[in-house]
Amino acid sequence: MFASVELHAAEETLVLPARNISLGGLYLSADGHDLGMLELGLELEVLVFDALDERRRPVRLVGEVVRLDEHGVALMWADSDPEVARKVARLLHRLQPQKDETAGSDEPQAEE
Repeated sequence: MFASVELHAAEETLVLPARNISLGGLYLSADGHDLGMLELGLELEVLVFDALDERRRPVRLVGEVVRLDEHGVALMWADSDPEVARKVARLLHRLQPQKDETAGSDEPQAEE
């Protein structure tokens, strides 16, 4: 997964790499940044970018800090709008590595 995430809290902006994204939220690596401005329960504006295709518009969401440690921060999506869920689902689909239809198959392939 290659996504970067921009967090907006108060007057500060952080750009962090996503380590895990799901329909319920995401986990971001601290990546050497000081996360001291964040606290449990804080709601943040979140912009998720496809790091492999910067031409695509980011997905804009609201996330709530649910876990915070020296390694990173976990956010739960705070918006219950069905359209937001659809945007996240489309983003997840785009971020999945494209697989060759035959790669990894245990079945022998027919020779032509």
